[in-house]
Amino acid sequence: MNKTAELVNQWVAFEAEHPDSDLQDFFRYQLIMERENENGQKFLGGIVPPMPDQILAKVMGRIIKLYMLYANKLLKDEDLGSFDEFLYLNNIENLEKPKKIDVINANFNELSSGLLILERLKKKNLLADSPDPDDKRSRLISLTTEGKEKLYNCYKLLGKLNQVIFKEMKADDILLCIKLLKPIEIKFSNQAISDKKLNFDEVYKREIEEE
Repeated sequence: MNKTAELVNQWVAFEAEHPDSDLQDFFRYQLIMERENENGQKFLGGIVPPMPDQILAKVMGRIIKLYMLYANKLLKDEDLGSFDEFLYLNNIENLEKPKKIDVINANFNELSSGLLILERLKKKNLLADSPDPDDKRSRLISLTTEGKEKLYNCYKLLGKLNQVIFKEMKADDILLCIKLLKPIEIKFSNQAISDKKLNFDEVYKREIEEE
């Protein structure tokens, strides 16, 4: 087949599957697939979205799922039922005299789910609560001695996991990734709780249509 005709056919097939994409997306997609075929390895499970933001979201999502796969296995050895339990221990230790709602909000959980996590940690004797001197209706939570020991053991285990997962990356590349993603994390961490009261169309209008 004539190379020009072959290229046109490839573009037609790509456009049919990804009607909102442009030529740059097409060329980027072709480059990714070509490199994948060269090294024989499947990037993103062999299903590569056409748009850069879609690729980034999928890469982050898959890396987090893979990280959780290993992390949850490690944390079971510490008698923690989920990565959320580690996150709660970490927040309780590092937030200044937190209330239950402070820890739950810091992890973007629903109130009911967060209370269940805290109750599990309490039953394991990993946290304790005490009266809030500023609010008699509320109680402050803190880690027990056993909770602190559990947390630091988790730090050691997850530190080893981080070495394994990111050993192929240079330190400067890791710092660059942090620098690029930091503004997104800060922005939506500050907005996530209040955004729960909105439907997504309202969020979209605020972020996209009213720029």
